[in-house]
Amino acid sequence: MQKEKILVIDDEDFILQLSRDILSKINYDVKAISDGNAGIQLIENEKFDLLLTDIKMPEISGLDVIRRVRTSNKEIPIIVITGHGTLDIAINALRLGAQGFILKPFTPIELRTAVAEALEKTRLIRENIRMRTLMPLFEVSKEIISEIDPKRLFKSIVEIAARETHADRAFLCLIDEATGNISLEENYGTSPDFLRNFQERYGDKIMKHIAKEKKSLLITPEGKLPAGFDEIAIIEDMFSSIYMPLTIRGKCIGIIYLDRIGSEHPFTPSEVELVSVLSGQAAAAIENARLYEKIEQSYLSMIVTLSGVVEARDLYTDKHMKDIAEYSVEIARKLNLYDNDIENIRKAALLHDLGKICVPDHILMKADKLSDEEMDVIKKHPLNGAKILDSIEPIKDAREIIKHHHECYDGSGYPDGLKGEIIPLGARIIAVSDAFGAMTTTRPYRKALSIDEAVKELNKFSGIQFDPHIVEIFISLLHEKGILANPGKAL
Repeated sequence: MQKEKILVIDDEDFILQLSRDILSKINYDVKAISDGNAGIQLIENEKFDLLLTDIKMPEISGLDVIRRVRTSNKEIPIIVITGHGTLDIAINALRLGAQGFILKPFTPIELRTAVAEALEKTRLIRENIRMRTLMPLFEVSKEIISEIDPKRLFKSIVEIAARETHADRAFLCLIDEATGNISLEENYGTSPDFLRNFQERYGDKIMKHIAKEKKSLLITPEGKLPAGFDEIAIIEDMFSSIYMPLTIRGKCIGIIYLDRIGSEHPFTPSEVELVSVLSGQAAAAIENARLYEKIEQSYLSMIVTLSGVVEARDLYTDKHMKDIAEYSVEIARKLNLYDNDIENIRKAALLHDLGKICVPDHILMKADKLSDEEMDVIKKHPLNGAKILDSIEPIKDAREIIKHHHECYDGSGYPDGLKGEIIPLGARIIAVSDAFGAMTTTRPYRKALSIDEAVKELNKFSGIQFDPHIVEIFISLLHEKGILANPGKAL
């Protein structure tokens, strides 16, 4: 453990020697000096944990020493050594920021006790300040660690880091596991030119340094930089910056960058520690989100495989299934839905007919008209599909869409006879995409319709089977893609 450094200022050589001997024996690093001005200079150039100063000295008084020290150093504890223990001196010294007194002559126990109490009190104050600073982050960690959507997670991490440190700019970069390349995931307060300049000129160098050292890098106007990093200190208007590694099990997966521009206050070691706490929470949250994504993709791959088996039995192709998903996603984007809602619709579109795996081949492949009993079996497939997905958490938000994709806008559909906008929006979107896909695909009981014929059917049943607004958007999409040459002709 590093020794705590103590500076003693006194014009009496005997006091200096006595203080040095007593405190050095109990493992303090002691510097003793008889000149008050020289002592002030030492404190400005070196870090000390405690100052002991005499009050009455020839060149400068102890009170003036305290005043001068406090202009640049508000934290260092100060003990006054004096043989003039008057009340006025005590009050003045306390007002200026002294923590206590030792009266001459003093015993070794009195000196040791005063020093230990001052240092302990300072440690407690610093720890309380530190805990007050960090406590909000522990509350924030609940928000971060529970977020599984990567985009929202990255945005939250960067905004919290900038807010808690009062940074002007911030960004989060990750290292691609496969290529080792740096990818910018989220930024705050940065211009495109700044980001481009940073990545092109400094990105690789900084990332390699951070990844190798696995330690934060604090840049301040007076701070010492690692070899070869002088140019980083002059990044576009940057006054002070923090580069914090994101590490998981000893491996650096990215960095958080923060800076201040045009400021008189550089980042402090306490703020670096705060960002360090946040980066640990952020790295864990990123790993959780990645793991969740992998699990979700694994589930989705398995279910899509099952759905592919169903589509093959129903003489649909894998391309047809993906076309329905693509149409549904494009409709959802036209409606300006949130990314998460669009993704749920994509999953539901891929899996919408999963329940047909429960339909016997003699019904599913029948070329003739189905009997009422056989039709009842077919009508159960939305419910069966939803049940199959019931225990799969990553796809839970797609279940209601799958369950209701055969509801009709006028309330004549199944399984629940929902009507109008009570039908989930995703189900109304997929109903249009699926119907168009089914009509333009050859089935056992009929040939495929042309694009124009299929669009006429959509218009015919708009407001009956289909949501009119969704039909309108879908037809405009077909026209934009050049699939439908003249929308008016198909009306």
